[in-house]
Amino acid sequence: MSVVALTARNHPTAGQPVKDLYEIGEIPPLGHVPKNMYAWVIRRDRHGPPEQSMQLEVVPTHAIGEDEVLVLVMAAGVNYNGVWAGLGLPISPFDVHKQPFHIAGSDASGIVWAIGAKVKRWKVGDEVVIHCNQDDGDDEECNGGDPMFSTSQRIWGYETPDGSFAQFCKVQARQLMRRPLHLTWEESASYTLTLATAYRMLFGHRSHILRPGHNVLVWGAAGGIGSMAVQLIATAGANSIGVISDPSKKDFVMSLGAKGVINRNEFDCWGQL
Repeated sequence: MSVVALTARNHPTAGQPVKDLYEIGEIPPLGHVPKNMYAWVIRRDRHGPPEQSMQLEVVPTHAIGEDEVLVLVMAAGVNYNGVWAGLGLPISPFDVHKQPFHIAGSDASGIVWAIGAKVKRWKVGDEVVIHCNQDDGDDEECNGGDPMFSTSQRIWGYETPDGSFAQFCKVQARQLMRRPLHLTWEESASYTLTLATAYRMLFGHRSHILRPGHNVLVWGAAGGIGSMAVQLIATAGANSIGVISDPSKKDFVMSLGAKGVINRNEFDCWGQL
């Protein structure tokens, strides 16, 4: 018996019925890929706020390529780019990927459900977290440089049509990381995009990296990237001052390690900042 078959037989989902579509909250037998899935789908003719643009639809489950992985989504993180995709602003995602519908979502945690023929690092049943950076992997920036500078670099779930707001998502195998077992599924799905962005801003430019004792003004300190930045700054032994828009956010930002906060609405000196 193969390792995959043995894992599936001993998995908690063993004995579940085999169907072409599972209701939201149902989990198929491990490794069984249903013909269809539920997804929050955006279509070009309904661009607008999320409650208008994202509608629950039944769509075909993704087919995967030889270097790709199908993941059963346990939790999906929400980012501003999902709102932008729904609004179609500043650009419609359909103008980028040319597909008939768009599934947003650039953060997720889940279970490896199927793997392509060339995938060696992962197996069905692995619990994973997904980061959002995709590229073709075949230029100098992807091989020894900075993949963010690759001309093929793209954000999964924003510049690609197959994000995490669905029962299953399709990703490149190199997007996967082991799920931290001390975190819940929801916690695991909430940090990769925002934390990586904040980390890159603070530590990614060699001549300007954050040092202990530095003072940093964090705009939007209660938001996704800002809240991660405040925590990274505190961990590094530096000092953050969080800019907030409402006094109700003060206690949250201070609890993350900020040294103080500024309510931007109490000042009118920001100009073009």
